[in-house]
Amino acid sequence: MKKRILAVLMICIMTIGLMVFPGIGLFKAGAAQTFERVEFINGVVIADRLNLRSGPSTEHEIIGKFTKNKWLNVLAKIGDWYVVFDPDSGKVGCVSAAYFKTAPEVNQGKTSTPAPSKPSTPASPSPAATPVPSTDKQEGDLSPDEKKLLDLINAERAKSNLSPLIADPELMKVARIKANDMTKNNYFSHYSPTYGSPFDMMRQFGITFKAAAENIAGNSTIEGAVSSWMKSEGHRSNIMNSNYNYTGIGISKSNKYGYVFVQMFIRK
Repeated sequence: MKKRILAVLMICIMTIGLMVFPGIGLFKAGAAQTFERVEFINGVVIADRLNLRSGPSTEHEIIGKFTKNKWLNVLAKIGDWYVVFDPDSGKVGCVSAAYFKTAPEVNQGKTSTPAPSKPSTPASPSPAATPVPSTDKQEGDLSPDEKKLLDLINAERAKSNLSPLIADPELMKVARIKANDMTKNNYFSHYSPTYGSPFDMMRQFGITFKAAAENIAGNSTIEGAVSSWMKSEGHRSNIMNSNYNYTGIGISKSNKYGYVFVQMFIRK
């Protein structure tokens, strides 16, 4: 009886898949696929370029392309391919597991993190130019350092006529907690052993979003952190993404880097 119930459930799941993703090649009739359940919801691209295909093989059509360090939502696994959802474009497709690491693997150190692993050389100001962030302010208020970082980011966006990012009080709180979590627990990764992926963490704190991203950096100055982000294609694309309209910023003093910087982006 239990086997019959399970079979019915699997048929229902596949029917829902056809309803939600009717145009995607991996659901075409005649292509027998085994969908494996996954115990995680996020992963990161580790290749410089990765194709999003309409099905789990190179024979399927390319429906999108991702750059290194792009985070995606993982829906299922099919052999050596993952079924993923891109919150930025709204596309669902397949990516090769050879060029994509899941959140647990990222957490275990099996791949590099999107932000630089070593502090960048300061542009010109000395480390003393960046004071320790205040801890006695209200969550909605920006410290001078946080405001300076936001101003630099919005100045970069203004060069391309993009609307400025607005500091969201609740997202500011999450970014500050993430920055402090990294320095307190001595790790440097988008995946927190305390809160999980940036998306998991935002949801835990009640942040709702249509799309989201996170930049992290270790640097001795605010200018150096922004400069390193702008020189990195993945980080720069987050900063210059016109879809994002709200941001949260966290800065925490680090014995290793000088400071750890976290900037979260969302589209409401």
